[in-house]
Amino acid sequence: MLIRFSFKNFKSFKDENLLDMEATALKEHEYNIAKTENIDLLKVAAIYGANASGKTNVLQAFDYMRLKVLIDNKIRHEMRIEEKSINSFMINEEPISVEVEILAKNQEIYKYGFELSKEKVISEWLYKKRINTFYEIFEREGNNVNLKINKNKFSNIDENSLFLNMYSRMFNDNEDFTNVFNWFANTNFLDFGNSNFENFITQIIRPNFLVKILEDEKYKKEMIKFINAFDNGIKDIRITPSKKEKIQNVQDIKMELIHENENKDIALPLELESSGTVKMINMFDFLMNALKEGTVIFIDELDAKLHPLLTRYIINLFHNSETNIGNGQLIYSTHDTVNLNKDTFRRDEIWFAEKDKDGISEIYALSDYILEDDKNAGKKVRNDATYNKDYLTGRYGAIPVLKEFSIV
Repeated sequence: MLIRFSFKNFKSFKDENLLDMEATALKEHEYNIAKTENIDLLKVAAIYGANASGKTNVLQAFDYMRLKVLIDNKIRHEMRIEEKSINSFMINEEPISVEVEILAKNQEIYKYGFELSKEKVISEWLYKKRINTFYEIFEREGNNVNLKINKNKFSNIDENSLFLNMYSRMFNDNEDFTNVFNWFANTNFLDFGNSNFENFITQIIRPNFLVKILEDEKYKKEMIKFINAFDNGIKDIRITPSKKEKIQNVQDIKMELIHENENKDIALPLELESSGTVKMINMFDFLMNALKEGTVIFIDELDAKLHPLLTRYIINLFHNSETNIGNGQLIYSTHDTVNLNKDTFRRDEIWFAEKDKDGISEIYALSDYILEDDKNAGKKVRNDATYNKDYLTGRYGAIPVLKEFSIV
């Protein structure tokens, strides 16, 4: 699980910002908290803000870190992965800095981060927590690494690759490196604000879970039950070819949804379903993995194409301990103010992204926000406030500043 994510000098964020998933002492919605052996963590974080406020950049900053850890420099060149869209604040010369504090599968707490420019890795570090203190596993400065576990030193390592990536690929005998690397490998980012990502889902990801439907009847029934939650007219799923042995090319696999009709059942190709239905089906495998395995899923524009009640349905899947059996976490950006209320969220689950007049973004939690209006100046937001109404009237900031427009 994610405990904290801090980042600096990434896109519209110049100063260090912190997304904190550790539950505060608030006495509300106790079931929204995952109580672990060492720490109480939030299961959901919703990030609100105006267009171009920086809320997507929060998620992209994490994905940037994740891909740096998982994909080494050689493969990056072979795959022709471009990073032209990744830049520091106002494309300055300062390095990008990112750090996570995580709870691994074995309940150990780690702190890992790095600092790098466009040309090379400047520094990198990994610590492990024992009782209340973090102890060094390794520290890196430039091309030199000091490994604390066996007092080894590595010199002249690849300046463009992270040591966590290199060590995890070369050696599999160190539990700490494996725990941290696997945590990143099991974390997902769904970028529904990017049309290229939806094409990637359709062409690469979806064929794999269509094969899974053919192989696992239980998985198929789970998907049908999931679909019925928002469209009870769908009774079955048909995959063509109907047997895995007949598949020659996964790109040729087709999916149809069987709709109940008063005269006869009708099979519709997935491409003819509503965009909201297609999105829910595309998310299914990722959501189930997070709920069952306790992984973290970041989603940009979760509410796009979805009815607010559908969005709430997904949020409730994570809040409910009976469905979120693995203590998975959902972190997402949204404009959905219907669900911005005290019945759905704790105040520490609600985050805002705001950009100032100099183009600098910051994020802050509703639980930390200090009111500025005359009546309540200097006070924090109460748990009986109407969050969505107050947000839309500008009480918490992070809304667009609109000006009049006239046709000449």
